[in-house]
Amino acid sequence: MDPAPHTSATRRQILAGLGSSLAFVSLVGTLVAGCSTTEPTATGPGADLPASDVAAARAAATRAGALVTAYRAAAVRHPSLRPLFDSLRAHHEVAVTTIAAQVPAAAPTSASASPTSGAAPAAGTATTGSATTATSMDDSPAAHRTTLTDLHNAEQTASDTAHTDSLRVTGALAPLLASLYAAGGARVDLLGGYLAQAGAPAGAPR
Repeated sequence: MDPAPHTSATRRQILAGLGSSLAFVSLVGTLVAGCSTTEPTATGPGADLPASDVAAARAAATRAGALVTAYRAAAVRHPSLRPLFDSLRAHHEVAVTTIAAQVPAAAPTSASASPTSGAAPAAGTATTGSATTATSMDDSPAAHRTTLTDLHNAEQTASDTAHTDSLRVTGALAPLLASLYAAGGARVDLLGGYLAQAGAPAGAPR
């Protein structure tokens, strides 16, 4: 049996799941922020969260902002994969704005971390190595494998951290972090599929 149709269908299913996860992240953020404003002691969304929760939200926004930058650079470097990278970048832009709406103190403070910034990414602003620092176009298979591996590893780390944090924060923030974890897992699976097609097992050293 030709594996191509199965691979394509699987990707469509994952992309559909990512769309659902993206909507869920936004919905959870809206609902939780709305609930927080009904607390009599709160002065705004996230105002009554403990410092440890605010730190977790800020870290989540920072991770999402770094991945926005990484995907933007990857789309420039690999034009043939731009539709994939632009779609995944959009997921992280929603995450940043949703977190900031729920916990304003976690909002990005620099232009490079802003999800709507159109500026070229600055070196060292993300944690995904070549995907963020190399901007010359290169659609060779080897370059694809390198960037996909960097992004896959960054998504895995971000998803794992969101899972850990969702278990230790208070109930007000836990649903949002759990939704980020679920959406991250779908992106890890999707990038793993592209890596497999590129001939590199997900997570394998380059």
